[in-house]
This record gives sequence, C-alpha cells and structure tokens, in this order.
Amino acid sequence: MGSRIATMRGAFGLVGAILQGGRGGSGPGEDILVERRGPIADGFGITDIYRPAAGHSQRAAILMMHGLTEDGPDDHRVPTFASTCARGGMAVVVPEFVGMRARRMQVADIDDVHKAALAVPELLGVDKVVLLAFSYAAGPTFLAAARMTHEELAGTVTVGAYYDLDQVMEFTATGRVASYGNRHPRLRLDPEKQFEGQWVFVSSAAEWLDDPADQQIIAEGEKDWKAGEAPSWDSLRSRLGPAGQALVDSITLAESDLHEAARQRLPAGITESMNKLTLRDHIATLTTPVVLIHGRHDVRIPFTESILLRDEMRRTTNVKLAILNAFVHAQREVGWSRFWRVAGDAAKLGRCGFEIISWSV
Repeated sequence: MGSRIATMRGAFGLVGAILQGGRGGSGPGEDILVERRGPIADGFGITDIYRPAAGHSQRAAILMMHGLTEDGPDDHRVPTFASTCARGGMAVVVPEFVGMRARRMQVADIDDVHKAALAVPELLGVDKVVLLAFSYAAGPTFLAAARMTHEELAGTVTVGAYYDLDQVMEFTATGRVASYGNRHPRLRLDPEKQFEGQWVFVSSAAEWLDDPADQQIIAEGEKDWKAGEAPSWDSLRSRLGPAGQALVDSITLAESDLHEAARQRLPAGITESMNKLTLRDHIATLTTPVVLIHGRHDVRIPFTESILLRDEMRRTTNVKLAILNAFVHAQREVGWSRFWRVAGDAAKLGRCGFEIISWSV
C-alpha cells in the first residue's frame, strides 16, 4: 500500500507540474534538494538532480529533456516542472544537452537521449526511467525509447511533440497545417515565433550541407540572428550556392508551389538527416506506454502532430492523448481566471495520471 501511495503521489506530482506549465511559483524549496553535478555521460554539460528532501521511494526516476532552449537546464520552466515532480516523490534528472542548448537539431540527439536514459538507473539506484520531453526533444526521445526494453523504460511523456519533421517544416514556412479529417486546426503563425523557427531549421540543416562556404555563411548569419541583428533572407540567399539557396527557400517561401519546388531541390544530405529525425514509420518497435500532451493553440508544432503520433503508436503500445485548451507550446498561457478551461485540462491530465500509475513505477 505504501508503494502504491508513493506511486500515486509521483504520478499526480507529474500532472501538477504539467498543469502549471512553467508558470507556477513552486520552484525548489526546503522540501526539495537540488544538486548540480558534472556530465551524466561524455558529450553532455552539467546535470541537475531534483529529489524530495524526505527521500524518494519510487522504482523509477524521471529523465527530463529540455528541448531547444538556450538556457538548457536553467530554462525558467525546468525548476517548476522538476520540483513539482520531486514533491510527488520522484527524483528528476535534467542533463544539459549541448546541441539542443545551442538550438540545433542533430541526428546525434537520438544517441544522446539513449545514453542518458541508460545512465539514470545507476546514477540514482532505480530500476527504470520515465522519459519526459518537451517540443523538439520529443522526437529524439521517442526514437531512443524505441531502442529500449520494458526492463529499462517505464514509459514516455511528451509535451508538444512532432510526428513528421517535414510537416513541421512546411508549417513553419507556410503556416499550412497537415490536414487531419474535419479536425483541421485554424492556426495562424506568430511572426516572431515563425522567424525563430526558420532560423533554427536553417542553422541546424546547414551542418548537413556539403559546401563549407555555405555552412560558414549561414553560421555567420546565425550568430547575427542570436545577437539580434539577423540578416534579411534575401541578403543571405544572395551569398549562397544552389544548395544553400534551396535550404533557405524551403523554410522561408510561403507560397505553396514555391515552397514545394524548393523542397524538391534540397540536397540528399538534408533530406536523409531529416528522415532520420522524423517519427513517421520509425517507431514500430516502441512498445512501452506513452502519454502525449499538446496545446490546442500551439503555434510552433500543431496539435495534429500528436494526433497522428497517437494513431501510429497505438498499433504497438498503450498510448493516451490529452489536447489542452489552456496551453500553447509546452507552456500554459491561460490563467486561472478562465477557470473552466484550466479545470478541463486538469481533468484530462488526471486521466493521464492514472495511466502513469499503471506503468508500475
């Protein structure tokens, strides 16, 4: 009975953390111990570990992937999520993924998540790991999870996941959302977030170009963008070779025919790398349970991506999906003044909590 209660506390602590969405004030306090250590494995930066001061009795710990944020483990949402989970009795490990902190999408992210997941049990003396990933990090996390066994992995939770990287690229460039029956969402891109997403795609994919000159030109533009002085797309395009121009066009041209033509001109190195990071048809070996959480008003990754992900995953595993009305992209934007919207999300997350309880953590 005691372990069951501890498991329930851990599960609903996780639900509470997600419901707060990084907006709560419940960061570390006297009841939470936070320890900063060195790299969890080769190639990582610092590692933060959040534990309940009274000790944790769970047989699993949470490995949290922070996503493409320049603050990494210091992102303002991480302490709220991690501390609330720890208050539920679960230890939380937050490694610094160096590439993700540099806001780069890399095929090596898959190996890094897998490496970190295998390191957690020995680090904390637990039997299994629960993977918790935000935004882009959900892709490498699911691909890593597909390599793991039931003896290693208790389950996976994602917030704002993608399913098909090509579809996210199309949305970022054109604002067009891949249709899903009569649930086609009516979303409009936020210009600032669109510009940010375009630079993340361009600077990441530049490493998959063959021409070092193109790579250097885009790297210089990325540096200026991060300094708040991004060059115009036209000026960047004028300095690039054909492959670099195709890359910029594929993520910046909003007209459907021009966008598609640019996509057709992308070099093989880019299309092959993007295919390795996409989830469509790549997760058939994933059999451990999954909880998908997505904001209905997400303007970075449309919620239909999690619907499509759910539809493929339920062929091989137990998967639950919660579309939250108070959320945008991995963060709650609607305050408690709109009680019924947030309360409705709480009910959906409660069902997710019961699912997490069944994972035998």
